Amino acid sequence: MRHATQLFWLFVVTIVAVGETAEPKPPETKLTVLGQLVTAEAFDRAESLAPKGTVGWRGGIGEWRVEGGAVHATDEKPSAARPNGHEAVCEYVTELNDLVMTAEFKLGTSPQVGFVCRDTNSPNHHLGRIQVTPTAVWLQKMSGIAKQTSKEVLQKIDTPFDPEKWYQVTIEISGDTWRATVGDHELTAKHDRFKDPKGRVGMVAKGEGAQFRNVAVWKAQSKQ
Repeated sequence: MRHATQLFWLFVVTIVAVGETAEPKPPETKLTVLGQLVTAEAFDRAESLAPKGTVGWRGGIGEWRVEGGAVHATDEKPSAARPNGHEAVCEYVTELNDLVMTAEFKLGTSPQVGFVCRDTNSPNHHLGRIQVTPTAVWLQKMSGIAKQTSKEVLQKIDTPFDPEKWYQVTIEISGDTWRATVGDHELTAKHDRFKDPKGRVGMVAKGEGAQFRNVAVWKAQSKQ
């Protein structure tokens, strides 16, 4: 009986461990001091994607599936509703000011991936993003939504990214300043738009083949 009880509790502990994402390692920061952890998701299990209407990471546009320890993105193809199709979008609904976000990504056959923020308007307007292609990375300020979307590239680095390599990204947004490290590259830009509250953070991808894993978001405070 004692042996059976021990096996039962070992089974319970194993199930709990499998169902949880480990606490992420805090990144090195220049602009901010990390505060409360908002979300940490490895994307290594089916439950990593939350059903519509629940709290968590939701694939709102395109197809998102968890496979092989990462979430894979496929964009939405052209249709009557969206003649030009739409990039795949996976977001976490929240309400933040200064923040830190970390993640890993692999381009695969995708021509472009991004890490994005939208504001707290209804609907949420684009605020800014980091974009990565096989030949460049850039930081852009944004506004509007749908056909009213506008963007302004604030800094761009022309550099190759290996489609089959995993890259680490760290984003800090503090007041009017957005700083990001993508692999070995650092981008920093200032714009008043970055001061606005963030209602959604997430990832986007064009085409298919992009993968993401180990995504985490913290509240933060300026070091100044």
